[in-house]
Amino acid sequence: MRRAALLGDGWMPYLYSADRYARSVARIEELAGDAGRKLTGFRWLAYLMVGVDRDPRVARRSVARFLGDTYRQDFDAFLDRVAVAGDRDEVGERLQAFVDAGARHLVCLPCGADPMAMAEQLLEEVAPRLAAPGG
Repeated sequence: MRRAALLGDGWMPYLYSADRYARSVARIEELAGDAGRKLTGFRWLAYLMVGVDRDPRVARRSVARFLGDTYRQDFDAFLDRVAVAGDRDEVGERLQAFVDAGARHLVCLPCGADPMAMAEQLLEEVAPRLAAPGG
């Protein structure tokens, strides 16, 4: 965070909850302010592992399996703190929480058996429901 605040042109953490993301935004703004740096043009991004399915249990299993295979550990117990999974309404609410926390660009990695179909669902059914920051 210190490097982003003092030298960077953006912030894009991953495996963050929306609450943790909000705290990181506040910290970066504080560090930059203390250094007299304005964050004009600074990009606020969140890299999110996402699973969306009509059955929220299927979405959660898909993301947990992806993360477990990738990082060789069990993610079931803390999946909600590091990923976004559920039906389209739940995923929309979780993504909106990142927007409300300060993210202006959401980089979503669809985690499921058919990532392209999931990406289409995110674009067609979830993204249009997101409200602009402050809106």
